[in-house]
Amino acid sequence: MGYFGALDFLPAFWSLFDPGWWDRMRDSTTSGHVSPEALILTAGIFGLAFLAIAAGFLIKIRFGRDDAPPSTWIVRPGEIRAILDTAMSQRSKVRVSFVRDDAGARSTDATILCLDPARGIEMEMTALVRATPGWAGKLVACDFRLRLDPRKDYHSFYNFVSAIVAVRLAGDDFVHMTVAWPKHLELEQKRGFLRIEPPRNFVLELEVWHENTVKAARGRFGKPATWGEPVLRLDPRLEPPLVEVRNLSGGGVRLEVLYDTLQGHKALFEAGSRFLMRLVLAEPEADQPMTFHLALRLQNIYGDPGAVGKKGYGFRIVSFGVPTDTPGDVLSWKTAASGAPDLDDWAFRRHLALYRSRGE
Repeated sequence: MGYFGALDFLPAFWSLFDPGWWDRMRDSTTSGHVSPEALILTAGIFGLAFLAIAAGFLIKIRFGRDDAPPSTWIVRPGEIRAILDTAMSQRSKVRVSFVRDDAGARSTDATILCLDPARGIEMEMTALVRATPGWAGKLVACDFRLRLDPRKDYHSFYNFVSAIVAVRLAGDDFVHMTVAWPKHLELEQKRGFLRIEPPRNFVLELEVWHENTVKAARGRFGKPATWGEPVLRLDPRLEPPLVEVRNLSGGGVRLEVLYDTLQGHKALFEAGSRFLMRLVLAEPEADQPMTFHLALRLQNIYGDPGAVGKKGYGFRIVSFGVPTDTPGDVLSWKTAASGAPDLDDWAFRRHLALYRSRGE
């Protein structure tokens, strides 16, 4: 239909606004004839329906996408660069942990040396870390925190997972590791640092193994039954107890121990040593208690180890065990970059219950 053909429809279009057009269209329809007014009206109805469907699809795509990132993710390239620049300028410590199914997976601290979205993030670690070029391609979880407002004693915590691009030795004292530029950063609430003092009757069972004794017994990290005899065990029948959980959170546990009860295991409790823990806690909201398997690093020792009496030991949770379907193994180990989620939730529920009991 050419230009003049389109002009032929103009009189029919304007006739829609004439009095009596509805009667004329009805008469033509009942007589079996198609009128120009009917064609225009039909085309208009279908056109409006098409526009409504198209608008619905656009709204669904824009606001209802299933693949929309979580609200805690930072995905804008400029914002990612600004946060990492701040971390480098503040010389923030970056905790680097391998992402793998192994409770003995190591973690170490690093600082950011150079940032380049094309080449990645270059970090410096102590040469005590036995890094090799074979690390290239492995995934690591990187944790760091920033004090964005210097007037407030408040930190924001960030995490990302990335692949190692290259590892090289920089002299005798340092290792330089480059990881790929992250596609997103995750803002962590760090609720795992909400510590509570659990009532003694809430701690039903507690057993602690040193990593070296498990290896000496040829134990498998995925099979607690092979870990051998623990170096610490809670006996709730004793009064006063030989070991107590002073406080805990999704990020760590602090124990208080009668030092003499360690006997031949005293030398194992040194800062930096790694342990496994089985912890059973009462859960008032459920019909059965909750069991946690944790891999720990001894961070702090409170009190003089050479003196008699009680000593405090502060442990950081580095990974946690979850049930697995793998034949032969009971547990699969996950890196606790943001703490142990189930223990975090348990502590938070106890915290809320405490406030409710006070009427707050």
